[in-house]
Amino acid sequence: MKKTLTYETYRDKVFGAWLGKSIAGTVGAPYEGRKELFHYEYDPKAIKEMLPNDDLELQVLWLEVMEKKGIYFNTDDLAEAFHNQCPYAPGEYGVFMKNFARGIHPPVSGAFNNRYYVNGMGCPIRAEIWACISPGNPELAAEFAAKDGIMDHEGDSVYTEQFWAAIESAAFFESDLPTLFEIGLAYLPKRTRIRQAVEDTFKWCESERDWVKVRERIIREYGHPDCTNLYQNTAFTLVALICGQGHFLDSTMIALNCGYDTDCSCATAGALLGIIQGAAYLKETYDFYDTSYVLGIDVTRSDNNLETLADDTCRVGLTMAMERNALVEFAGAPAFIPVPTERIHDLEYSVDYHGDPVIGLGESKRITLNLNKAYAQVPDMTFKAELEVPEGWISDWQPRTLRLDANGISVPITFTVPESLTLLQECNRMKLQLSGDGQSYAYEFGLNGAQVWKIYGPFWENAVSFRPTELGEWYSKQDLGFANPDHSVDAVRQYHLNAVVDSDKDYLADQPEYKLVNLREDLFSVSDFFGYQGPCVAYAERRLHCPEDREVHVMVGHTDGYRLWINDEEISASDERDWWTAENKHHRGIKLRKGENRIVLKCIRRGASAEYSLIFSEKGSCMPQQYDYGSYI
Repeated sequence: MKKTLTYETYRDKVFGAWLGKSIAGTVGAPYEGRKELFHYEYDPKAIKEMLPNDDLELQVLWLEVMEKKGIYFNTDDLAEAFHNQCPYAPGEYGVFMKNFARGIHPPVSGAFNNRYYVNGMGCPIRAEIWACISPGNPELAAEFAAKDGIMDHEGDSVYTEQFWAAIESAAFFESDLPTLFEIGLAYLPKRTRIRQAVEDTFKWCESERDWVKVRERIIREYGHPDCTNLYQNTAFTLVALICGQGHFLDSTMIALNCGYDTDCSCATAGALLGIIQGAAYLKETYDFYDTSYVLGIDVTRSDNNLETLADDTCRVGLTMAMERNALVEFAGAPAFIPVPTERIHDLEYSVDYHGDPVIGLGESKRITLNLNKAYAQVPDMTFKAELEVPEGWISDWQPRTLRLDANGISVPITFTVPESLTLLQECNRMKLQLSGDGQSYAYEFGLNGAQVWKIYGPFWENAVSFRPTELGEWYSKQDLGFANPDHSVDAVRQYHLNAVVDSDKDYLADQPEYKLVNLREDLFSVSDFFGYQGPCVAYAERRLHCPEDREVHVMVGHTDGYRLWINDEEISASDERDWWTAENKHHRGIKLRKGENRIVLKCIRRGASAEYSLIFSEKGSCMPQQYDYGSYI
């Protein structure tokens, strides 16, 4: 049965979503990333000047995509806009940019080589647009949220965007928070960590009246050093909503005072309360006003007023109700010009990489290329199919005729990179050309070329410099039961049971043998190189091909000591142990020359593991979007 929503109420709630999002997000923005407990009180001066925020501006971009391409957009439509119109690229955004530029499409673009940022807040904060164009239809809102989230995330982050989209969609008709949360839980799969975090937060809020105590439990069980990690921040948002008891400012300030990703947690809480209560209530109760918004991306709107943004959003929602949202009807809707409703895609493409989207030197990679009709009304078609393959590669592909019917087509293809190849590019795009029945289509997809490294080692030293005769003499004088051990016992047992490394020694001076290793991601472990266990030094050497002289930013991630040389110049070193991130060390203004560049990373493993990453950044020291490089073999 359809639910009826007056247009006046619908518009007020959409306006409330954007107003609440902007105001609460601006309150939280100056404290983003700070992890301490705060005790701030609301100051109206905090919203005098709006700040650009990816929480809102990416949703304005999705709105533009729908205005241009209509309501039958697909994930690649969003991805192309994201890639082409967003000048920033921190964290998971940068990982997506790099993957998509290399022909790695969603959902792989959100999962591959995204170890540190995959559980970030980057997609849960983009849920409101899908709720606002799908009022009263949580399932449809969650479907759109998934199309969005898989661009730059996977798993729990995507589920969390669906969680909030479903809750906010239902909030157009339901105001009870426990009921809304129960609706949202349906989109968090059981036995996932985010489901457990949400359920634990509900339980702790029921048993503990002090939100500060609940915050402590959240950090104890779900805390993470990354300020944008979704587990703690999603829980903080829930604490703010539950303990704020529907009061906008109280909820916003609890979210702020929990710390960490404060612009996101504040903005999400504010948006949900804005939908429930509406813009008119927020303005009357809290003396709010249309604060407008500021964009930092390449999107042009008629103006920057939130009320206009609400009108434009409602236009899509009205169009959606005509075509795809059968659960709601609007009473008193004005005449409007719908956004496009034509189906703009006849075909759906996907690539099953059967693992990671990477091929290394001397390797073969089998993928499956899938083609399907985008909707049932697309007629059966016969195509002549051709595929462009990178120069020097070997493929079992042959030009062929493909018949597309309701069952779709799955075409297995095997690519081989011969060992005789002298240069393996990291970016390798294939282009599928289809022509026939008066139609032509093209689809590009990619395979990353592995980074080819020479690995030297392992190198290690004895723990002490006993000579065998001295060691035998020591044993003859000792009680083998070690009844009265002293420091010499420690030394001998270290000699027997352990090894040490000399971080200053040049182990390459003797020109040892090496082996070639294909590194498939930016993050690697010394244990990936060889089976030797124990403290050691390993050298990773790469001859990197650069197509032109460049000045780049270099980011080093590490958990143990290292030294890094580029073209025989030491540019980075550390003897510290650290929690691995993709950005432990940053170096600006590093020069790479056209052609060959010699990269040497000395990895020092003293404990059970040592992990490293080395990223050349195009746009900034915290933005891991890479240029295209290759490995000289």
